[in-house]
Amino acid sequence: MGRGLIIFAGAVALFIVSLAASAPLTAWFADDAGNLSLFKRHPQAATSWFEYGLRWEPHWSLLHEDLGRSLLDSDPAAALSEFRIADCGAPCTAEQGDALLRLGRREEAIRYYVAAKAIARLGERAEELASHGDDREAILLEQALIAQLHDNFLERAELASAYATLGSLQERFAAKQADQALPLRRAAIGSFLRASSLAPFNERYLLLYGFAEKNWGDRILARAAFERLLQLHPHQRDAQAALAELAHPAAQGRP
Repeated sequence: MGRGLIIFAGAVALFIVSLAASAPLTAWFADDAGNLSLFKRHPQAATSWFEYGLRWEPHWSLLHEDLGRSLLDSDPAAALSEFRIADCGAPCTAEQGDALLRLGRREEAIRYYVAAKAIARLGERAEELASHGDDREAILLEQALIAQLHDNFLERAELASAYATLGSLQERFAAKQADQALPLRRAAIGSFLRASSLAPFNERYLLLYGFAEKNWGDRILARAAFERLLQLHPHQRDAQAALAELAHPAAQGRP
């Protein structure tokens, strides 16, 4: 009789241990399945998987963050709540910025991006807006970001990047708006100049500025920019080709 009780107690203990172990395993499986659904662009299915996983592990930060990502486009307010629950540091802070941006809370979103050191991520959001035809909002987003950054050692690189992105957005918008092309291109030249001034050794910013001046502005300033670039990066092909065209405008033809 005593032996039977021991066996029974052991079986019960084994069952309890197995049940306890099954919770995290099931939650991991649900999270993997949900992320696979997200990868296949099935956010509703992903949401169902993440919610199922949370039934087994309701306090898992990973599941809350992934649930927020699956809800981001359909229900940004719920996504924002999930990112706050997840509280996973800089990634969740940046994702809260994504949700706030979709809720139309631009200034608040930018503060979250800046806090998360996710300036490039904000630039990607602006590029997405422009690609969907909302060029004005994209430009306003970058301008609002610039207004919140500072010209100091810690933020100068981010500020230069923001100006470069702004210039690119202004330049592309000018190609779509014939009646506003001139002021937009002048603004783009100014943005590229500011970017290259903040990061004077950055090859890309100098190229952007040089080509903007060459195509839409002052060719003397364009030549100076390309010559400066060749001092920093000898034999840079784009700069060499641009200088050759500037030296022989009749042969090359002005764009």
